Amino acid sequence: MRDVLESPLRIVHACNFHYNQHGNKFDTMDQKIHQGLGANGHFVYPFPVHDISRQMTWTNSKRRGAKKANQSLVQTCDKLRPDLLLLGHSQSITRESLERIRTQQPDIKIAQWFCDWFYSVRAFKFDFIFERLDLLDAFFATTAGDKLESFNQQGCRTAFIPNLVHPAIEQFRAFEQTEFDYDLVFIGTDRKDPERRETLQQIEAKLGKTLKLGIFGSLERPGIYGQEKERVLARSKASLNLTRLPEPMKWYSSDRIASLLGNGLLCCTREEADLHELYGSDSMLYYRNTEDLIEQLEETLASDAWRTVAKGGWQISHQHFNAQTITARMLDFIDQRCNRLVSPQS
Repeated sequence: MRDVLESPLRIVHACNFHYNQHGNKFDTMDQKIHQGLGANGHFVYPFPVHDISRQMTWTNSKRRGAKKANQSLVQTCDKLRPDLLLLGHSQSITRESLERIRTQQPDIKIAQWFCDWFYSVRAFKFDFIFERLDLLDAFFATTAGDKLESFNQQGCRTAFIPNLVHPAIEQFRAFEQTEFDYDLVFIGTDRKDPERRETLQQIEAKLGKTLKLGIFGSLERPGIYGQEKERVLARSKASLNLTRLPEPMKWYSSDRIASLLGNGLLCCTREEADLHELYGSDSMLYYRNTEDLIEQLEETLASDAWRTVAKGGWQISHQHFNAQTITARMLDFIDQRCNRLVSPQS
């Protein structure tokens, strides 16, 4: 790869992008990484894997169009001759395609990022990554520890990547607001998650009469996206993260955490993932169980104490985990100029 310090890079970024959602999912990791790379002065060519697959078949099926999408990616790299092929969630991109790209361009760097969980029961969701490690120069994931280390093999280097914020996406500061529609919100689904559903029911039963609660996408209530979601976040004091953690996953969180911290809400998250090491002990409301969460919420939201914590989380996420800073470090890591993207806060 050409020296990023001397001249801008040409990058093909192959991931989902969610263009078929018509703006509803503009705040994804796909977009933040893409915009961050561009902000660092690089030319970043978007390759929306699923949308191209759909366009390649009259049935609008990403599965039936996957073969032609793979051919398109090989042709795209042949014509653009990028310094880097950066893959996101790209299970439909085959090993054969990556081999062809490496053959036609031996000097290319290939890296991948992944922001889903490494839950062993659902290993079929990420087993494909192991099958391509020898073709990758680097692999980034939003889970650290032993689960990430298992990918550090066959010449592929690994690094933890935090859930990113972007100042033009996470642009609100709830801790500065004076008028609110909600004291506490949760935006997410409880589908196939009885534990999350039970937690929400307990919170509603205990706090529903004293706090203004907003639950969207769970308990049979409609979800919200795009601008509607932004309006809710901008006018809420606190929000539940409620990341699924059926087994230990160091530093893992749903990307929901970026929306909450980045927009200046008090983010409530469980202790198990050791996120205090990453964000500091005073940047979120950490709780052990639902009873502890309810008790802390009653106390913290009774005064303006929540604003101090929310501001701390907002500052850390925007200063240390913003898209431009982290994507610059990703490129340094790929080019072996650094060994990690972030350092613990505590």
